[in-house]
Amino acid sequence: MSQSNSLESDFYTKAMTHPIIEIKHLSRIFQMGQYQVDALRDINLTIHAGEFVAIKGPSGSGKSTLMYLIGCLDTPSSGEYRLCGQEISQLDDQEISRLRNRQIGFVFQQFCLLSELDVLENTALGMTYAGTKQSWRRSQAQELANQVGLGNRIDHRPSQLSGGQQQRVAIARAMVGQPQIILADEPTGNLDTHTSDEIMERLHKLNTSGKTVILVTHDHKVAEHAERIITLVDGRVVSDKRTTRESPLHDGAGIEPETRHNMTGNLRNDDLIKMALREGLLAHKLRSMLTMLGIIFGIAAVIAMTAITEGGKQHQLKQLRQIGMNNIQVRDLDLQAASLLRQRRINPRGVTLDDMQYLRQHINGVGAVAAWKVLTAEIRYGSTVVGDVDVVGVHGEFESVANYHAVQGRFIDTIDEQRFARVCAIGPEISDELNLGVEPVGKAIIIGDQPFVVVGVMQSKLFTDSKIADISIANRNRQIFVPHRVLRFFFRKDEYASELDAISLRMQSDAELVGQSKLINHIVSQLHLGAEDFGIFVPLEKLMQAQQTKRVFNVIIVVIAGISLIVGGIGIMNIMLANVTERTREIGIRRAMGASRRHVLHQFLVESLLIALFGGFLGLLAGIGSGLLVQQIFGLRVAFGWPIMAIATLVSMAVGIAFGIYPAWLAANKNPVEALRN
Repeated sequence: MSQSNSLESDFYTKAMTHPIIEIKHLSRIFQMGQYQVDALRDINLTIHAGEFVAIKGPSGSGKSTLMYLIGCLDTPSSGEYRLCGQEISQLDDQEISRLRNRQIGFVFQQFCLLSELDVLENTALGMTYAGTKQSWRRSQAQELANQVGLGNRIDHRPSQLSGGQQQRVAIARAMVGQPQIILADEPTGNLDTHTSDEIMERLHKLNTSGKTVILVTHDHKVAEHAERIITLVDGRVVSDKRTTRESPLHDGAGIEPETRHNMTGNLRNDDLIKMALREGLLAHKLRSMLTMLGIIFGIAAVIAMTAITEGGKQHQLKQLRQIGMNNIQVRDLDLQAASLLRQRRINPRGVTLDDMQYLRQHINGVGAVAAWKVLTAEIRYGSTVVGDVDVVGVHGEFESVANYHAVQGRFIDTIDEQRFARVCAIGPEISDELNLGVEPVGKAIIIGDQPFVVVGVMQSKLFTDSKIADISIANRNRQIFVPHRVLRFFFRKDEYASELDAISLRMQSDAELVGQSKLINHIVSQLHLGAEDFGIFVPLEKLMQAQQTKRVFNVIIVVIAGISLIVGGIGIMNIMLANVTERTREIGIRRAMGASRRHVLHQFLVESLLIALFGGFLGLLAGIGSGLLVQQIFGLRVAFGWPIMAIATLVSMAVGIAFGIYPAWLAANKNPVEALRN
């Protein structure tokens, strides 16, 4: 048996052998600025189980203060208060709240019903904090609603009920947990005579059933309904006398076995979430939505920008795979006029096959080497003519270096070059444009004015324009590949043109690409006698530079998003502080029904968490939508990552918790008595 259940069982046992309430030398002092107010002075009082007691006195006599002390909503400044033989001062907040939830039922003058709840929900409120299942407590609330004559109004809210009906709901709520003590604070103060008589009759029935009823009133006629009247004046007991009313016969106080069995003592998570949703977010929908905006903007910015960045990164990686991730290229510079003439006086041939062979022999870790030269020509097949086609003269291991292979026939080989064979491998788009059919291999086409035999058709590959500086991606689907020597022999070239456009070395590892590129630059510079007619390009290095720039951009976006999240968090804190102020009375009602500080803390914390969580979810949708919109309008590729989305959701939850802790702490530490008087 848990400690709380053991304590409760002990109360039941002592209730039969001890006075249910024992108060000795109890005082309650309030500090009002520099002044001290003695609300209660040296109160000594004993009440036995099953009594019907009226505490009477004029306004300001301390009777309500005494009721709050008996109901464990307030603590005395001095003295002792024992409930069923247990000293209350020895219990912590959670134990006192559980005791108040199970042993005490409150009926307030102002009814103290929650406006967002209907009759059944208000009636069952105390059982919510007892941890009972919703189906069970609703059945109990339905039964009590029928008993107090509200069986046909169970779905009505307090604003739809008369004063008498609201007070009957309050009585049903006090009864639902089968408490030992009913505390009624001026229960007829705002009611007409007929309704007042009806309410008093119900209190008598409760007393007859074995409940200890303590009635607080200033009306002597109402007090006469009790069997005992305790009169307070200026915070002191001035009389304690019995009336002529006889005590009812009953079997004593206690919770019915079924009720006790269904009380787990812990607020259920589904009830906690329902409270936070219904009385937090949904009670003020527009305000909640406006509060979420900071979270929405922050999360949306992170999701959208990371998706755009990741999409660009994947696109760049795809492009680099097309030309080789770990390649180093030696390119002829596109010089013009005087600059070209000046460099050709130093090195007349530009980038040459000799450079390629020398690099192959003197650079370690080279996996494959290829070189090429590109010219533009017109091509024909029968009556079909296609103009402005790139004719690429290749030398070396082009397929391996360029990661581009033949799917029909073969590619150009060294024997073709040695024999000056007029053969070609064509891209798939060229094959389609010339209408070569399904078997292009073996057919003769005219390139310029020279006949060539097609020996292979290359694979179809998606080639797009590069977004990385100094990285050019050619659409090889629309190129024709011929032996380099054949290109130079049969096609006219400019007088000062370089022998090669580029040499590409595929390295076996990318670990030392930068160091190897520097060595290659030094060697080629020596071979060219210092001419500045070439450039060294490392695609992977260019990618890293591009990504580094994007990382800086990402950091800026994350900072902006972080500021937005902080602003959103401040908005959550602000709205939750406003909620605490607006709902102070609600907090007092919940505490009176058995909510502990921890329950209130959790409720308001879950409210702020849900605001942030829904804001994060809407931010995810907005971020995904924004990314897709950017892709649709600007053609930028986006790639959404689930880890980023998960992190964004966790961050939004963390913001909700971090900025909701202080308001929740304020709510949990509200004085229940002051909250009820709000």
